[in-house]
Amino acid sequence: MKLTEAMKKWLVEHCDVKADASDDEFRKAAGTAIALGTLTMEKFAELQSEKDDKEANEFKDKLDQIVGGLGKLSEAVSTKTDTTEEPKKATKLDKMVAEQGGTPEEPDREVRVKGAWEQYSTTKSALTFPSHDKKGRKHPFAGRPVMDYSQRGKPIDQPSDLDMAICGAYAKFMIHTARRGGSRMLGYQALTDHEKGLLHHALDTYEWGGSTDGGNEADIRGKLSPSMRKDLIDDATSGGVEAAPIVFDDQVIQTPLLHGELFPLVNVVPLDRGRRVEGVETATVTGGWNGVDATAISLFNTASYVSAFDTTVYRWEGAFRIGLDFLSDTPIDFGAHVTAQYGERLLEDLDDVIAVGNGTTQPEGVQNKTGITTVAWGGATSLGNYETLRFGVAKAEHRPNLMATAVFCGTETSYQRARALPVGASDARRLFGMDYDSYSIMERPYKINESLANTQIWYAILARYRMYRRRGLTIRTSTEGDTLIRNNELLIAVTARFGGQLERGAAGATTGTSAPA
Repeated sequence: MKLTEAMKKWLVEHCDVKADASDDEFRKAAGTAIALGTLTMEKFAELQSEKDDKEANEFKDKLDQIVGGLGKLSEAVSTKTDTTEEPKKATKLDKMVAEQGGTPEEPDREVRVKGAWEQYSTTKSALTFPSHDKKGRKHPFAGRPVMDYSQRGKPIDQPSDLDMAICGAYAKFMIHTARRGGSRMLGYQALTDHEKGLLHHALDTYEWGGSTDGGNEADIRGKLSPSMRKDLIDDATSGGVEAAPIVFDDQVIQTPLLHGELFPLVNVVPLDRGRRVEGVETATVTGGWNGVDATAISLFNTASYVSAFDTTVYRWEGAFRIGLDFLSDTPIDFGAHVTAQYGERLLEDLDDVIAVGNGTTQPEGVQNKTGITTVAWGGATSLGNYETLRFGVAKAEHRPNLMATAVFCGTETSYQRARALPVGASDARRLFGMDYDSYSIMERPYKINESLANTQIWYAILARYRMYRRRGLTIRTSTEGDTLIRNNELLIAVTARFGGQLERGAAGATTGTSAPA
């Protein structure tokens, strides 16, 4: 077959052949298009010049002979069976014929190459607490499923292999983009074809969160429109779209979720926009008996019935270093590494702000909640003091679906003092037993947080602590500096935004600073 300019132009437009491809590639594409029916013989003849008609006819005759031969061969090896008999199992030859485009009786069969995303499992399993926490202590919830208290205690699932692979491809895309001066197109070109396939699958099917104007007001809350997909990897609008797959945000959080002391128990609310959440909370209405005829019903005083519940979202930044050679690893391994590193970095700070955040530069902690019940302890640790702290939170706050999140929290020293309480002055047996590794007293977990002082202990229903998590993580990188260059390492900084506070002061009780030092 002799190629003409008209033939090449048609193949470039309809068969995704590059304009600078070799003649052999053009001929191969033409043969494939004819075999699949994309290029009809009439169109083929039209694209040939008059002097090529003879050669085109010869090629057509040869192609007809091949197709006819395949049809006869398939017919010869197949046997006719009675309609009552089971259909004959496909032979190896049948499969070979099918792979070549099928027989004339099956003109619509096509060969399809599997997408990168189809190589991974989409199966998810229950997310359970590990046997030991980050510091090697026995985890009080070991083996139990992790619950989402924003969904009334709904179990949380582990990410699938496909989720992890997409997270890895997205992380590499963001890192390469940052390394190339913020050019998304250059960052995209640095990916392998496999990683590009995973990224395109995420763009087409996954839900995303973030902003289309590069600012703080997010308006992406779900699947992307065609223009957004283009903008995310297009230099023309570089920086205009800041979004991340929601599965990436979720997976990163699951590392601290597994090993944290406090964060797994709070109510995490995904936040799609804004730097401040303006909400409201209401008091409890009253009623009464002794109603009689001709007597007006007493009105409930609505003064201060509705009050503001405003929460500021604060920015948190974490960083870690990674070898440049590691970037060539598989996406799924890289995704697991990034999320583990980032999660470990985030873990400690999340627990700290839940415990004792100042509410000015970081989320407000339980210890500093306005309106929380304060219990004066005096100068000694005693059973009576712990009982006062425990019953500083009324039974009405201990709803059945929130009971598992009711905890004590203090330092390791505070816990040691509680467990060291003797049965009596002359009885050295321990009041709360000898199972020190259980980290619990009075049938409640005792959480450890060293950001608290020994004079600070609190008891709270942590499902009533609302933590707002801003959607859309951002990644920055650097390879500059003596240490990074000499170690051949890349510094990765990841930015997240959180805001949080206890919903009601009545959901917690604290010693203030009156516990023994």
